[in-house]
Amino acid sequence: MEDEIKMRDTIIIIVIIAVILGGDIVTKQYLDRTSADLKEKLENLKENTKLAKTTGNREQIKLNIEEIEEKWENINKTWSIIVVHQELDNIEQALTKAKSSINDGKLEDALQEIETSIFFVQHVKEREKLSLKNIF
Repeated sequence: MEDEIKMRDTIIIIVIIAVILGGDIVTKQYLDRTSADLKEKLENLKENTKLAKTTGNREQIKLNIEEIEEKWENINKTWSIIVVHQELDNIEQALTKAKSSINDGKLEDALQEIETSIFFVQHVKEREKLSLKNIF
């Protein structure tokens, strides 16, 4: 009888660990995919902003930032479940400042905020990894 209880407890512990690890794998894959997509769009915006500095044409970067905002709204809904809200607020704030700077024609300021956004997106991806550093 006692052996059956120990075996049952062991199985329950193994199942719980498997669920935690499985959830982490799924979450990490989602964060990797969505952060890579968002980072790619931000890198594209950065390059187009550099180009706009020389040409003076801001139409493309206005379209880019709108597309990024739409993407961010979709990502943010899911990330808010699994990511610390301060991290999301940092990304939101940097994107808002970048959009404002683009609309005001302050492209150097926009580039700084785009870089900040890229950093925070990467930071979220790294911070949410399951590692001893993140556990302790």
